[in-house]
Amino acid sequence: MPTTKATQIVKQDYQTNQKMKATLTFDLTDDQHSFDCAINGKKYYDILDEVRQHLRSLEKYQDLTQEQYEIVGKIREWMHTELLDAGIADKF
Repeated sequence: MPTTKATQIVKQDYQTNQKMKATLTFDLTDDQHSFDCAINGKKYYDILDEVRQHLRSLEKYQDLTQEQYEIVGKIREWMHTELLDAGIADKF
């Protein structure tokens, strides 16, 4: 019995001193789009935020015709509604 305990302790000490690594490999044939969205989410967020800021800048600082002003306003309202529906309007 004592040898079994000694062997277990040695094995545990050895395992804790080693850096463990694992590699996972996936076949993303069916999930490639979801994977790409997850990996590029920050880029998508940044671009969407830039579009929102640009539309706001157009509406606030550019000399637009009344029709252009209304179109920009409608696009901003649509984007805000979509973000609300997606539950992420408060992230911007």
